[in-house]
Amino acid sequence: MKHIFTLTLLLVLHTGFSVLFAQTYSPVAITGYNNDIVAETGTNAVATTSTVIDGSNHVIYTQGFAAANGLTGGILNTGTYVSGTRTYQMAPYNTSNALYLSAAGNVANSQGVGTLTLNTPASYSRLSLLAFGTEGTSTVTVTFNFMDGTTSAGGNITIKDWFNGTPYIFNAFGRLTRLTAAPYTVDGLPGNPRMYSFDFAVPCADQSKLLKSVTFTYIPGANISSRAVILALSGVTFTPLAYTETITNAICGGANGSIALNVTGGTAPITYTWNTTPVQTTATASNLPAGNYICSIRDANSCITSYRGTITKSSPVTLTTTASPAEICSGESTTLTATPAGGTLSNYSWSPVAATTNTLSVSPADTTLYTVTGDDAFGCKVSSTVTVNVKATPAAAFTVSPGTVCLGTAQTLTFTATANPSSTYNWNNFAGATVQSGSGAGPYTILFSAAGTYDIRLQVTENGCASALSTQQLTVSQPPVVSMQVSKTPICSGEPVTVNFTGSASAAAVATWNWNGGVVQSGSGLGPYNVIFRQTGSIGLSVTDGACTVDATPVMVTAVPVPVADFTTDLLTGCAPAEIRFTNSSQNADTYQWQFGNGQQASAANPVYTYGTPGTYTVTLKATAQGLCSHTLTRTALINILPPPVAAFTAKPGENKEVEFKEATFLFTNSSQYAASYEWDFGDGVTSILTSPEHKYELPGAYRVVLYATNEIGCKDSISHSWYKVIPDLVLQIPNAFSPNGDGINDYWAIDGLKARPASTTEVFNRWGQLVFKSNGYSEWPGTHKGKPLPTGTYYYVIKTSATEKPYTGWVQLLR
Repeated sequence: MKHIFTLTLLLVLHTGFSVLFAQTYSPVAITGYNNDIVAETGTNAVATTSTVIDGSNHVIYTQGFAAANGLTGGILNTGTYVSGTRTYQMAPYNTSNALYLSAAGNVANSQGVGTLTLNTPASYSRLSLLAFGTEGTSTVTVTFNFMDGTTSAGGNITIKDWFNGTPYIFNAFGRLTRLTAAPYTVDGLPGNPRMYSFDFAVPCADQSKLLKSVTFTYIPGANISSRAVILALSGVTFTPLAYTETITNAICGGANGSIALNVTGGTAPITYTWNTTPVQTTATASNLPAGNYICSIRDANSCITSYRGTITKSSPVTLTTTASPAEICSGESTTLTATPAGGTLSNYSWSPVAATTNTLSVSPADTTLYTVTGDDAFGCKVSSTVTVNVKATPAAAFTVSPGTVCLGTAQTLTFTATANPSSTYNWNNFAGATVQSGSGAGPYTILFSAAGTYDIRLQVTENGCASALSTQQLTVSQPPVVSMQVSKTPICSGEPVTVNFTGSASAAAVATWNWNGGVVQSGSGLGPYNVIFRQTGSIGLSVTDGACTVDATPVMVTAVPVPVADFTTDLLTGCAPAEIRFTNSSQNADTYQWQFGNGQQASAANPVYTYGTPGTYTVTLKATAQGLCSHTLTRTALINILPPPVAAFTAKPGENKEVEFKEATFLFTNSSQYAASYEWDFGDGVTSILTSPEHKYELPGAYRVVLYATNEIGCKDSISHSWYKVIPDLVLQIPNAFSPNGDGINDYWAIDGLKARPASTTEVFNRWGQLVFKSNGYSEWPGTHKGKPLPTGTYYYVIKTSATEKPYTGWVQLLR
């Protein structure tokens, strides 16, 4: 109840303030709002608004939103605000509903300049904003934009801050922080925030124009954080001020005249100011002598309309003027007579003729208004007028449509002058034409039976006066015979054809050809023509001979698209035998002929052909369309067929020969053909890419050797030989000296033959019989004992290869 009471009180106060100049402001439907500032539904104020409108992150909300969230306050759910004669309607709350402005748009989501555009342009005398400011007052400049492209200034408006300003339209609706969910805290109640009305007038000179839009430019002030929020626009519809006058003239020598104005439209109240002495201020100025008078009519918007009127002197004498006869024909005369009543007149004068008597004879060429003026006994002028009607000489103007026709085509005669229903028309037998329809003034439809040039004549008689004879000439043309012939069809696209005219026409005939895509190579007029068609087209021919235009039967030229032979292969280089897949990508073809470069042919669209003989081959494809047009594509040396590689090798020592370990180095001689690279597999996990490698086996065994031979395009062949046999050394070769000095030469005492005897043991003793080195199988002795170098000297070894063989004993010299 508190909010309702406050709103009602404000409406009463506002209405009382405006009672002397009450004008009805109605909502103006507009677009141009840039933000949604109203939370109207749900519980998420962020989801239902687009921006905050003050420095404390506040938005406004509806009473519906308040009810849904357990809050008080809120703006009206309808968005309709009425204050006395003012009604404002906000935009729907679920879309942009406010024009948010700040200095140069420095506040987020605001603009420095905004324009509100009327949904329906209209004329207004005054406008009013529903608005408020935040973070202090704001000032905006108003510019009116009219449909005729002109603009005018509407002055500045200072918009009050939404807290504590007066007078206001609506208040105590609260504000809340823009959050995504409750709880919300309402701020400003019970008396704030507030909405205000701001009225501004359309310049008087522009009120009759259709208003297109209103632009608001924010004027920066000392507080750059202030901002303006415009919610709605209302206006007073402009009604043009109009008036009628009632003038009562003054009797000669008196001041009893008056001018009464009846004013409609404008914006009430209307005030009057007459240029009388003393000044009269009512709609009727009275007690006026003869003279010129001005009244300034001012409406409530201070827009002034000036009235100018004249009171003349009125005489008691009346004057009647007659013409006898009152209507004459051009060239005839009539007598004018001026007769006074109620007194006598003197000093007669006539216009537009010069005469001073009360009677005279005149012969006007056209209907004329004559004015006669005389002076009464008081010197007042008394006037009277009379009109002498001069019957116009009738005109016999007419048109022929069309002026030139082809034989067999009717023509229309249309009377184009003005005549009354009693007029008569003489068409002089229409020059022998047959009248198909028409009477009197026409129009007439006529038809001539022969080609030629004819004159049609007309004379019109009206009210006994005859017109001059009017003549129109027309022409009837002989039609040509139109036909044509082409030298060939169908043709290959781009092939020329010859087109001949086979009809008959005069030398002045004009031919219009429609080649429909054909390109003329030579020819003019009726031809013949040499024409190239790249696609099927219909030749059209129209021949104009005089007024006759005859079309030939179109001739179709069928242009078969020229094939474009093209193909790809899945392989350009291969080893014999090589299967090649040919992919046909030809265009516009329906049959094909392939030549594979070796005398072999095929007619399939996408053949697969196997080349079995090495060599270089040229491939030719001929693509044909409809057995008429063809294109041949030859790709020279396209296919390169290489001989396949043949792997072959020999070895020393040869196969199946037992070779002692110390001599188990094999030399492999490569005798492969047509290969570019090689890979050897020696059967012991070791490989080589040398052409003819040398390989030493590190363990006794029987080995299979495989050679892979590959050519430059990856074709591969292989061969293997077995077995290459390695046996342990029958007699060990034991070095008798070594020099473990780190120079990389003989730094270790090693017995290579022990590699083939993994079960052997080796023991080394110094000269005192102490064991300094022991190993099983193959091992290299660096001349150390327990990691320390031994001195130069002679050392003694015992090597046991197996239980059935005699041990090897001897000495070895260690040199530093």
